[in-house]
Amino acid sequence: MQLRRLALPALIPTAFLIGTFVNTGFTQQQTTPDPLVVSVAFMKVDPTKHEEYRRLEREIWRPMHQERIKQGQMRSWTVYSVRFPSGTKREYDYAVVNTYKSVADMERSVADLIPRLHPNIPAAEVSRRTAAARELVRGEMWYQIDHIQ
Repeated sequence: MQLRRLALPALIPTAFLIGTFVNTGFTQQQTTPDPLVVSVAFMKVDPTKHEEYRRLEREIWRPMHQERIKQGQMRSWTVYSVRFPSGTKREYDYAVVNTYKSVADMERSVADLIPRLHPNIPAAEVSRRTAAARELVRGEMWYQIDHIQ
């Protein structure tokens, strides 16, 4: 009986200490983010072709990016429309933001996806439609060097 009374107070701090070590290791492993690479393409669209451009992104490019995300080659794809600044001298109308785990993932070709996802549209036609729908004003690549949540 005396031994049990002494063992119980010793077990509680021991269990707490062991639990603290396990949780710290587990938490650190889960919250360490993969490296993040962000690609931003700034697009200028002819004022008469906004619907054509949006349809191109939605019908042609979205399925390809969805497949890349499914395969783990890409983290996300987002198309933003610029609201401000407004006026005739606005530099671009859309920003397409893609995120990846690595530069290598960003540089992967999508050429193999076109025949599979758009079997009735030749790759050259996808390129032609893309070039006709918008002008790439500039592209930027950013990579994450620090992060906190």
